[in-house]
Amino acid sequence: MSPFKNATTPQTTTVRFLTGTLSRFFLTVLIFAALSIFAVAQRYTVNRPVSRPAPPPAPLTDELPEHVPLHDTPVQWETDYDFARKTAKKLAKSLLIYLYADNDLPELPVGSACRKFDTVILDDETVRSELEGYVRLKLPVNAAITDEEGAKIPLLSLPGFEHMLEHPGLIVIDFASRDEPYYGQLTGILPFLRGECPTAKQTETFLTLPPGTLTQRTLVYAVRVHPDQPLSSEGEALPIVVQKATEHALYQAERGILGHQNFSVRSSQVKDVIGTGNPSEICAQSRSGESLFEGAIGCMRAWRYSSSHWSIARKSHRYYGYDMVQSDRNGCWYAVGFFMD
Repeated sequence: MSPFKNATTPQTTTVRFLTGTLSRFFLTVLIFAALSIFAVAQRYTVNRPVSRPAPPPAPLTDELPEHVPLHDTPVQWETDYDFARKTAKKLAKSLLIYLYADNDLPELPVGSACRKFDTVILDDETVRSELEGYVRLKLPVNAAITDEEGAKIPLLSLPGFEHMLEHPGLIVIDFASRDEPYYGQLTGILPFLRGECPTAKQTETFLTLPPGTLTQRTLVYAVRVHPDQPLSSEGEALPIVVQKATEHALYQAERGILGHQNFSVRSSQVKDVIGTGNPSEICAQSRSGESLFEGAIGCMRAWRYSSSHWSIARKSHRYYGYDMVQSDRNGCWYAVGFFMD
């Protein structure tokens, strides 16, 4: 055995002591740091929302979400165009035409929209109640009718039907307003655009629009279905007020210029008829080439984004008039709301 094996000196003892102390110190620091990092990671993992990719769109399918019918029998529809027209004339009711599609187009699930309209929207209690005021006709969107000369022509080739853009949807022909210039004419369209059918509330709004021309009623529909619920079409559609809205829409369309030109003249003409009153007016221009229906929705949206126009459009008025005209100059629709309080 070596005589030096257990030999120690003050110097070696000090070194060993310092080495052990430092080792324990660094080990403690490392453990503390690890625990701190773990705690921070846990805190941020719990409190920070986790980003997830958006779910893929649902595939097109013939199946609709389960709907429990409220009624045992479906809505009854006529299927003969001439018979339905004659019946509407005889009963002095407007004719409601439902153009439907059985199959989806390659780019649009129009068939699915019609199936939802048939099973869900037409099962709504309020919608069913409003349908009672119409003679109802259901035809395929590609239906053909026989003209006066005995030739078969597409239903969508009739005047005004082009505004459906060959889409399924609802059409109104007025046989109730016998003394009006729009008697017997198409006065309402509700196309199922982008493969979507209207909601029950939108359908109810369409079915309860006040009498008027196609352009007048389409613009009023756009006002009434706006999500912020403006009240400017809830008063009385006085003929002289509606007339001034139509005249100014035509004035702008003929010139292709948006503005409130001759507002004081229109106001004076209305006052001459109804007496004193406080007139106001809103005007808007659609994008070029928009359809009647989308142009009306777009003009209402433009009024909503203008604080001065919205202050007029959002409130109720004693008398109101709405109309829109498309310009041959630039393809834009010019919409006008004229009011008297």
